[in-house]
Amino acid sequence: MRWIITTDHHGGCLGMGENAEGIPARADPKEGDSLPMEFRLYDARGQLCFEGRCGNIDADWWHGFEPLIYTWNTFRCRRLTYRRADPRAQWRPLAPFPGG
Repeated sequence: MRWIITTDHHGGCLGMGENAEGIPARADPKEGDSLPMEFRLYDARGQLCFEGRCGNIDADWWHGFEPLIYTWNTFRCRRLTYRRADPRAQWRPLAPFPGG
């Protein structure tokens, strides 16, 4: 699933992500504007580390974990929330079994 960090509260990761084939890549954060979902990554203390855009997590929740897995060891991110790219949409936690 394509994803890209568009706001970096940690430092050094703006534009980091993966292309549509799942290969690590860097890109201009504005490329995220074409992706349908927003996500936020938090560390274990609940501090917001990164914000970004990605493909449709509701349709492919398994690959929705990719930004979290990518930042787990290096940046100690432990939680991901997401929503449709609409300011009126509610933030939801990413859970392994949606609706369960």
